[in-house]
Amino acid sequence: MESKDVFGKDRLAAGLAACTILLLFVFFYALHQNVAGLGREIDELKSLNSAVLELDARHAALDGKVAELGTLPRRTSLMTMENQVRAMAHATDDLDQRLEGKHRDKLAAIRLMLQEIGEDLHAAK
Repeated sequence: MESKDVFGKDRLAAGLAACTILLLFVFFYALHQNVAGLGREIDELKSLNSAVLELDARHAALDGKVAELGTLPRRTSLMTMENQVRAMAHATDDLDQRLEGKHRDKLAAIRLMLQEIGEDLHAAK
């Protein structure tokens, strides 16, 4: 019975070895699938990171445009005042042609002041 016992033990050991090898294959296959899944997730994170960087660049561009729009009321106001000063200068030119004497000297001073104000407004834009 000893040979049958040995033969049975050998069979049991071979079966355990085969099961162990099978479990190792299953374990390594599952590990390989997990690593492949992590690789895909890393690739997705890389593409997500590039999308975030692109959105950040767009955000910076929009911030610049918003800041530019914030100065628009001031620039519009300056342009309106500059146009009003030009209209006054044209009116003084018209009066200069109609008036005589000491009034023309005063109009020349007014015209000079209006020209300086217009230049200042134009430089402030």
